[in-house]
Order: sequence, then structure tokens, then C-alpha cells
Amino acid sequence: MTGSSLRWVDWKLAPRAMLRESAGRFLLLFLLGLFFASLLLSGGMNRYLSDQWPVTAVLRLSVPPAEGQGIAGKAAGLPGVLSAAYRDPEASWKEFLAAYPGTESLRAAGGNPLPGYVEVRLRPETFTEGGIRAVASVLQPLPQVEKILSGGDALSRQLRAREWVNAILWGAFAFLCACSFSIFRLQEKARTALLSTDLEFLRERGVPARSIVASRASGAVLAGLLLSLAAMGAAVSALSLLETRLPLFTRLIGRAGDLLTLPILVPAALFLFASALGAGAASFLGWRAAQSGRK
Repeated sequence: MTGSSLRWVDWKLAPRAMLRESAGRFLLLFLLGLFFASLLLSGGMNRYLSDQWPVTAVLRLSVPPAEGQGIAGKAAGLPGVLSAAYRDPEASWKEFLAAYPGTESLRAAGGNPLPGYVEVRLRPETFTEGGIRAVASVLQPLPQVEKILSGGDALSRQLRAREWVNAILWGAFAFLCACSFSIFRLQEKARTALLSTDLEFLRERGVPARSIVASRASGAVLAGLLLSLAAMGAAVSALSLLETRLPLFTRLIGRAGDLLTLPILVPAALFLFASALGAGAASFLGWRAAQSGRK
């Protein structure tokens, strides 16, 4: 037999078993791809916290709207900033009334007591104490700025908790990867034992064991790459569907279209190749385990 035919020997000898295994592997890879893509988009807790805790530059009462908009434009151009928006005193007053209804009399006593402000939101990956300080250090010296509100001690505690939560999430992903690899290895071991008679027949006809092992492993790599591509495509489709059905999803996870950006596309591609190589390694280790069990 040629190397190319040996590569798919399991499919020829046990097509039904291979179909069942492939369906199970697709489901596992889909769940892993969904989890991995969600972690990449959200950064764990990063996106949620950056959405909940903007850096707010409270302006002086005398600052005209044009200057406030200019400060917002300057802030939007800072490294690590996702967006910056100016809210004039009228907008501040409406937000205050929505949060504290029944306080309309405060304005009747002497006009609008609230100043305008600039709300700056950082990118999830740069939402750190250092990133917040960098933005604050640029805005604080401006003569139009009265004070900077950036969360204080409450945010610092949440940022420390975030590190633990993110570590747990990535640890859970690593654990699921290890479990999936173990399942693949057990499948390969069981299938190798099932096909032991046919594989031994090939060895008796002069096909070296190394060729059988290498060809089956390369076939597993190719099949693993195709399955992981299909599973990741299904995961992205599922994320896109959730994005349209659940508005809260975008705030917590992000937009599925961001998966096509370079910072996320590179680790996603590494996940695909790692899945394929893992399938090949499982084939090799499954062969060894099956051979050891026969001795």
C-alpha cells in the first residue's frame, strides 16, 4: 500500500466507527472553539469592566461645548482608548434626573448646577491601572478639567479580582483541552486495538510499522485540521447569531466580526493548528498504548 492509502486506512477498514468518532470530535472542538473565541473577544472580564468603568473628566462650569468636544477628540486619539464622548451640561442634568427623580427643584434655585464632562472608554486589552493612569495624566493638567473620576479603590479591587477570574477561565479552557485530548487518545487506542488484526496483516505483507504509524498520524492531522476549521466556523456562526439575538452579548463578549482582526486572528489560527497536531499526537500515543496493552 502507498503512503497516501495508508493515511486513510482507518476510514477504509472502519468507516462507521470513524464517522461516529468524527461527529463526537466535531462537537468537542465546537465547544472548545466557542469557549476560546469568547475568551479572545472578551478578554475574560476585561470587556465587561471596561464597559462598566469609564474614565470621566469633569469639566469646569465655564467650559463651552466647543472646548469640551475638542477635549473629547484629543482623548479619543490617545493610545489604548476605544472612544471618548462629550456630554454637555444639559445632558448631565438629564442623566442626573434619571438617576435621582424628584430633584428638579435644584435647578429652579439657580440654573443648571451640573457641568459637562468627557467620558473615555478604554479598549478591553488596555483596561489596566496603568492604562487608566496614562489617560488621567493627559487630561488632569488641562485647565478646563475640574477633576478625574476613574473608579478609585473600588475599581482597583475589581481589577485584582479580574486577574483571578481570568486565570480561572483560561485554566478551565486548558482543562477542557486536556480532557478532549485524553478522549482522542482513548479513541485512537480503542480503534487501533479493534483494527489490530488488519494492521498486523499489513505488517506481515512487508509494510513497515513506522510507515503505518506515520501515515495514520498524518491522516489524523489532516482530518483534525478539517474538523477544527468546520468547528471554528460553526462557533463563529453561533456567536454571530447570539450577537443579533442578545444585545447584552455584545457588551459582555464583543462582536463576532472582531475575530477577523489580526490580534485575534493569529491565536485563532494557532488554535486550529494545535487541534490538528493534537489529533496527530493522539493517534501516535494511541498506537503505542494499544501495542503496550498487547504485550
